Amino acid sequence: MAFWEAVRTTFAEIWGHKMRSGLTLVGVVLGTLAVVVMVTMIEAIKVMVWEGIKGLGYDGVMFVSQRAPQTPLERKKVQFSRGLAVSDVNDLARWGDYDAVAAMSALDTVIKGRGEERRVRVYGVTPSYAVVRNRTVSAGRFFDGRDQQARRRVAVLGAELATSLFGSDDPIGRPVRLGDAVFEVVGVESRIGNSQVNDGGSARREMNGVLVPLDAFRSYLRGGDRIALLMVKSSEEDRFSAVQAETERLVRRAHHGVGDFHVENVADEIFKAEARIREMLRNWTIVMAAIAGISLLVGGVGIYSVLKISLAERLYEIGLRKAIGASDRAILVQFLVESTSLSALGGLLGCGLGVVITRLLSGSFEAGLPLAPLGLALGIGFAVAVGLFAGIFPSLSAARMTPVEALRG
Repeated sequence: MAFWEAVRTTFAEIWGHKMRSGLTLVGVVLGTLAVVVMVTMIEAIKVMVWEGIKGLGYDGVMFVSQRAPQTPLERKKVQFSRGLAVSDVNDLARWGDYDAVAAMSALDTVIKGRGEERRVRVYGVTPSYAVVRNRTVSAGRFFDGRDQQARRRVAVLGAELATSLFGSDDPIGRPVRLGDAVFEVVGVESRIGNSQVNDGGSARREMNGVLVPLDAFRSYLRGGDRIALLMVKSSEEDRFSAVQAETERLVRRAHHGVGDFHVENVADEIFKAEARIREMLRNWTIVMAAIAGISLLVGGVGIYSVLKISLAERLYEIGLRKAIGASDRAILVQFLVESTSLSALGGLLGCGLGVVITRLLSGSFEAGLPLAPLGLALGIGFAVAVGLFAGIFPSLSAARMTPVEALRG
């Protein structure tokens, strides 16, 4: 009963001094608002960054590309190597310990579809390319091993190319002409990366390009056994260096000891970049938490000042209550409840404003701005903690007064 009486008198005091209480609440409301919005934005940015990195399709990937031999001996032996070829895919898949192996060739040509014409890059890839580079389709399907073996003229359009050629129409099943050959659209590739993370021109070219089965590419667009790029994927992060060494050994053996290739350990570079990004995001979190903490601290100073004023105004009430038997604990609880109720009210108002602002800002983020429950919990928790801390010293001062001191004041 004493607790609820303290709550009642607290709100009566707040209502009795509206201007003073309102100005005090402003600091707590702004501090809580800052916590909610900043935590939500940081969490949203983290999600977008990690989804963007994953969408680029570099996790665990290594590239094997063609290059000129580096030593005089290798230059003399170069005629014994066939260069990067489709057979290297089979050799790596057979002898290497990888999650998947893929090959790619590319050329620039003109695509015609639905009366539109564009100059695009056509990628001839093996079906495993989707696994290696973490590619998905937003409509239709990706071509499979049967399409590859039958050399079917099927194509997966990049996300932006599908829009520029067909607009809002469904491109699935539509014919497109690549050079002199007609291909059927069987899928539309999902967007690569996002506004927070991209890899420059590579992702943009692919989203404006076309993917076709490698064997169909060789049969209808450009012949030959040579390929531009080999890709291997390994999920064992602690073995990237060993996987790179194994890849170099296997390809060199297939090329009769000629080092006419280069293995680029993209996976290791991405792993290091992710560590740097984690450090950067952690620093952002610390800075924003400090800003929000300062805002709440200002609110706490306001609560402390209000309680000191309230204490000075209510000395007679305190002396009278103690004279008729009120304990130190009852006085302490009354003032602590007043400070925490004031801060909790400000916290609730700040959280409400935070919800409104995050909804208004969500349109500025590609993936929206989902409200972070952590932000709400921290906002309310810090607000109550600040109010409790700010009320301790005034409450102790009031509780330790003797009836004579209070009545004399």
